[in-house]
Amino acid sequence: RRFRMTCACGAITTGELPEGVPPTCVGPRLQAVLTTLTGRYRLSRREAQEVVVSLYGPKAEVALGTIFSLERRSSEALGAVYKEALCAVRQSETANLDETGWREDKRKAWLWGAITRTLSVFRIDRRRSAEAFHALMGEDYPGDIQTDRWVSYHSHAKTRRGLCWAHLKRDFKALTELGHKGATRIGNAGLGAEAAVTRAYRRYLAGEIAHSSLRPLLQAERCRLERVLAWGRASTERKAAALCRDVLRRYTSLWTFTRREGVEPTNNRAERALRKAVLWRKGSFGSDSPEGSRFAERMLTVSESLRSQGR
Repeated sequence: RRFRMTCACGAITTGELPEGVPPTCVGPRLQAVLTTLTGRYRLSRREAQEVVVSLYGPKAEVALGTIFSLERRSSEALGAVYKEALCAVRQSETANLDETGWREDKRKAWLWGAITRTLSVFRIDRRRSAEAFHALMGEDYPGDIQTDRWVSYHSHAKTRRGLCWAHLKRDFKALTELGHKGATRIGNAGLGAEAAVTRAYRRYLAGEIAHSSLRPLLQAERCRLERVLAWGRASTERKAAALCRDVLRRYTSLWTFTRREGVEPTNNRAERALRKAVLWRKGSFGSDSPEGSRFAERMLTVSESLRSQGR
C-alpha cells in the first residue's frame, strides 16, 4: 500500500515503494507463465487465468485486467531483445520472407515474417507494400531473400531474390485443370520442371552432389521451360498467358538457388513459421491496439526463434 494525497493545486502525490518491493503482487515467474500461455500457446486470457489456479492453487488467482497489464510489462521487457533480433536478421546473408493477414483495432493489417535458420522476426504493419517490406528488412538489405511472387518484393534485385517453386507448382497444377490444351501443355511443362528441381535439390541436401552441380544439372530443364513459357505468352487462355508473362519477367529469380548457396527453392521455412501466427489470429481475431500488436510481434519472435534454436 502506498499513501497518496491530493494537493490544494490538484496535483496527486504518491509515496514510493521501498527498494526491492515490486509494484504488483505478481512476480516475474508467474508473469512469464501467464504471458507464455497467452502469447505462445494461444490460450485465451480467461483460460490462462484458470490454468494457473489449477497448477498453483488459489494463491495464483489474478484478475483478467492484471493479465492485460502483465502482457504489457512482458512486451516492454522484450523490447530490447526484439530489436537485437531484428538487427541480426537485417545483417543476415539470406532470409525467407512471407506475410499473412492480421487485424489491428478491427481494421485490416498484415503480419510480416523474416526467417533465418536461427531467428524468426515478425512485424505487424497496416500495409502490404514495398514500404512495409523495407520497414522490416531495412532500405538496403544486402542479402538474398526467398519469397513468393508478391509485388512488394520486386524492388529487391532479381539475382538476389529466389522464387518459391512450391507456389508455382500449385499454379501450374491449376493450369492442367482448366481443360484448355495450351494451358495443359504449359502446366505439364511447369510441373516437370518443378519435379526436376525437387529431385536435384534433394540430392544436394543428401550430399550426393555439390551445390556447383545444380546449375549444369538443371540447365536443360531451365531452357525447356523458358521456351514453353515464351510460347504460352500468346495463349488464348487468359490465366495461362498471364502466368507465363509474370514468370518470365522474374525468370532469373526462379534459379537463384542454383547460384547462391543458402537460398532454397521453396519458401517453406517462412510458411511454417507463420502457421502459429495464423492460428493466433484465428483464435483472437488479431489485436485490439498497437500495444497488443507489439506484444504479438515480440512473443512470436522470441518463441519461434527459441524453438528454431532448440531452446
